[in-house]
Amino acid sequence: MAVSGITTEKSIYKAGLNCYKTVRKLFSTASYDTLLATVGDHEIGGNSGFVVSGPRSKLSTVPAYRKAFGDGYNRDDGGLFLFNQLIGNVSPRPLGTTYEDTSFAYRHKNALFATVDAFKLVGDGDSNYIDRAKGFGGEGAITCDVSGDHLDWFESVLVEARNDSSIKHIFVQAHLPIIQPVRKVQCSGQFMDGAEKSQFWAIMDRYDVDIYFAGEVHSNTASKSKDPASNLVQIVSGYKAFSNFLVINMTDDVIDVKLFNEVGDKQKWNDQYVEDGHLTIDKSSADIDISSSGELGLIDTASALIKFDFQEMLPLGSRQVSALQAH
Repeated sequence: MAVSGITTEKSIYKAGLNCYKTVRKLFSTASYDTLLATVGDHEIGGNSGFVVSGPRSKLSTVPAYRKAFGDGYNRDDGGLFLFNQLIGNVSPRPLGTTYEDTSFAYRHKNALFATVDAFKLVGDGDSNYIDRAKGFGGEGAITCDVSGDHLDWFESVLVEARNDSSIKHIFVQAHLPIIQPVRKVQCSGQFMDGAEKSQFWAIMDRYDVDIYFAGEVHSNTASKSKDPASNLVQIVSGYKAFSNFLVINMTDDVIDVKLFNEVGDKQKWNDQYVEDGHLTIDKSSADIDISSSGELGLIDTASALIKFDFQEMLPLGSRQVSALQAH
C-alpha cells in the first residue's frame, strides 16, 4: 500500500522516528539525558498485528517498526549508536542479528544494565506459531524468546560483567514477564516462552543477575525465583500515563527499590506521589537478604493467591439450593 507515493513501511518508519525522538526530547528537557528504552509489542505492531494474514496483520512492517524504535531511541542525530562502550571485550550490542539496534548493554557507575528485545519471528514467518503442549507462542508468527546468537551475546555480556569486580550489580530488562503469576490490568498478558525453565532465565540465574525488570501487564508484582538457592528477583511494573514509577538507589552492597503511586483529587498528571512499595537487596554479607513490602512485597507462589469469600458472605446453610429436592 502507498499513500502519496510513500510506502506503508516508510510511513511507519517516519511516524515512529518522529514519536521516539520527541519522547527522548521530553525526557531530556526534564534532565533525563540517558534513556534505556525497551521494545514492547505495541512498538512493533501489537499482538493482533503479529498474525500472518488478515485485515489486522502488520507482520510485513515489523522491520520498519523495529528500525524506527532503534533509530529513534538509540541513535544520535548523526546516526551514531548511543550505547557503544564495550563490556569488557564484548560488543555492547548483538551485531549481525535482528536485534543489533534494540538490544544493548550499558554500564553506569557500579551497575550493568542489559536491555533485551525479546520478540522473535518464528521461522520465515510464513505461518502462525503455537505449541499448546509447552504453552509457547499463540501470538501469530512472533513469539517471546531469546535464543541463538542473540542469547550467546547476552551470556557473553554477563560473563564479562562478572569478571569485572567494579560491577557490583546487574539489571536486565525486557518487555515480557517470566515468572508467573503476575497481576494484570487490561492487557494481553503475554509472557516469555519457557518461563523459569527458559535458557534466558537460567543464564540470568547462573551469572547472579540481581533484578529482571518487565512491563506488559500494566500493574506491579515482585517475585523471586522458586529455586531457594537463587536470589534473582523479577519486578514487573508500569502503569499507564506515568501514574506509577520506580526509583532505584544503590551503594556497592545495597539495592533499594521504591515504588511510587499517584494520588490526589486529580489522579493524572498532578505530581502528587506517595511511596506504595519497597524492596531492598542487601549483599553486605555472604547471605543475601531480600526484604519487601507494599506493592513490591514478594508474592508467595506456594500459597493461595486468590481467596473467595462466598461462604463468609452467604453461608451455604442459610440459603436454599432449589435444584436438590427429595422425591
